[in-house]
Formats: sequence, structure tokens, C-alpha cells
Amino acid sequence: MKKNNTTLNKWLRFLLPIPTGIIVYILILLVFDTLNQLGSHFFSNEVAVTIIFSFILLEVQRLVLNYTLHKYPIKILDASTNESEQNETSKASGASTRIIIISLISLTISILIISILVFLYFTYILQLTDIQRELIVFNGVFGIVSVVYAIIHVSTSFLETNKQINYIRERELRKSLEHDLENYKLQINPQLLYDSLENLISIVKQDKKMAESIIQHLSGIYRYILDTRHIELVSVAEELSNLNSLIYILNIKYNGAIRITDKLDDECNYQQIVPGTISTLLTEVCNRSIINQYQPLEVNLSGVDKHLIFKATNNPKITLESMNHWNIKHLNKAYDYFSSQRPEIFEEDKEININIPLFEIEEE
Repeated sequence: MKKNNTTLNKWLRFLLPIPTGIIVYILILLVFDTLNQLGSHFFSNEVAVTIIFSFILLEVQRLVLNYTLHKYPIKILDASTNESEQNETSKASGASTRIIIISLISLTISILIISILVFLYFTYILQLTDIQRELIVFNGVFGIVSVVYAIIHVSTSFLETNKQINYIRERELRKSLEHDLENYKLQINPQLLYDSLENLISIVKQDKKMAESIIQHLSGIYRYILDTRHIELVSVAEELSNLNSLIYILNIKYNGAIRITDKLDDECNYQQIVPGTISTLLTEVCNRSIINQYQPLEVNLSGVDKHLIFKATNNPKITLESMNHWNIKHLNKAYDYFSSQRPEIFEEDKEININIPLFEIEEE
């Protein structure tokens, strides 16, 4: 792509002086009030001379402007910095002053180059001595062209620099979101591991088959975490398969008081979700709720309009200081990587509703 841009710029350098020279020639005829001669002189030496003048002037302008912008680049203001508003205004004023100075430099170069070229052409080729009017006209027209060229050149550099800054900023943001996503997917629930091992120690001597089942389900949970650590999205069906192992482990702790009802259709099962979403939400609901045989935790899963609806009975623990704080910060950051939508939590007196956004992977 960079090679193609270089080739295009090279062609523009040779092609741009042609329309520029023609426009300059027409403007000069207008100044001299000889526009009626355009038809008879359009392919004359005068047009060729203005094109050559334009080529020389634009090449010199390009070299000088490239050197100036390379030596003293225009700094793009970054709104994300913490500098004061007064300092930002000062910087903006400095950038505007620099653009004006570059335009003046361009105008000065134009007057110098065109004066030399006009003097040489009219004195040695046309052999004219009184060329004061021609100098004024040519310098005036080419001066306007040089200032416009300088403004366009500086504006292009400004936009290119701004584009690079936005690209770097977006790349850094993406890296940050990827890091948050990896942190979320690699996190291991220490409380779940502790409770499972504690239950395993108490059960292993009494019921070896149940102990083996606990080990299998526990290993399945953490195998799923390791298998999906390099996967951004999984299907809802895969997520629910891992959820069954988690429910089995939790029901040992809560004596089977957690019940889940799955009302998801095939379309919803094939949609994508961030790995560990349902498990994280279920674990958080369990940590916030009173769960026993008399107050079981009923969970219902359904799909509506590209959202997975997670409904659970609301039996909050009295010891909780704030019912508004949910420990799902890493989950929210993981969803920020894919879209602006996050899991939305709505708490009512007897029910908790969580809307989980689902994603569709389009086949190319």
C-alpha cells in the first residue's frame, strides 16, 4: 500500500503542473484583458512556459515544505491529555501561527523563483526590457497558487499526522481491551476451588464414587477455562455444557438447592458469548443470595432478540452492605472488547433479570 501511494504521489508531481499552468495562463490573460486570445494561443509557447514555471515552483515548494514540516512538525492536540485548557489554547495558537508562517515562506519563495524565471524568459528569450508589469502579474498569480498549495500541503500533513495518532490511540486501546479479556478468561475462582476441595476431603472416605464425580466435574470446569483462554467467543451450547459441571459442584455445597431451567432454542444455542459469562453471573448470584432447601435458587435461561435472559430468584443476604455493587468488573471489560453493550442487571423484589448480549459470527 505504501509503495502504491509513493507511485501515485510521483505521478501527481508531474501531472499537477499541467492544470496549474493552464489555470495560471487563463488568469494572466484575464489580468491583461486578452482572454479573447485564448483560442488562438492555447497551444502556444506561452502555455508551455506557464506549465514549466508551475512545475519548477511546485517542486521547489514541495522540497521546502517537506523539509520545514519534517524539521518543525505540526503537533496535533490530544484531547485525552490532562493539560489545562489554557495550555491547550496556547498550543492551538502556536499551530495556527506556524501555518501562517509556512504560508508566508511559501509566498516569499514564489516571488523569488517567479521573478528570476520571468526575468530570464522575458529578457533573454523574448528580449524585452520593460517587464515591470509582467513581474507584478506573474508574481501575483503564482503567489496565490503557492499559498493555496502550501495550505493544501500543510492540511494534508495535518490530517496524516492526526490519522496516525488516532491509529496509535486505537491500537493501544485494543491492546488494553485484549489484556482485560485475557485477564478475565484466565482468572480462576479460588473460593470455588477451596469449597470443592473441602467437600472432596469430607466425602472421599464416605462415597468414593461421588468423590470421583466431583473431581471429574471440577477438572472439567478448569479444563474449559484453559481451553478457551485463546478463544474470544464460544457458542452458548458450549457455555451451557460447562455450566452443568459448575451447577453440580455448587449443588454439593447447597444440598441441591440450585435448579436451572433451559428454554433456549437452537438458534440461540448457536450464537456466541464471551467464555465464562453465565458461570461468572451464576457464581455472583450465589455469593449474594441465601440458598437452602426452603429458599432454593431458581434460574431460568431464555433467548430474546439476540440476548440471553438470565432470571434468578432474589433472596439477598442481609449482611450485604450494598445491593447495587456487582463484582463483574472483569466481565464488563471483556464485553467492551466486542461492543458497547454489557450485561445489564435489573433487580426486583423477588427476581433478578440479567440481559446478556449475544454475538453472531458472519461467514466471509
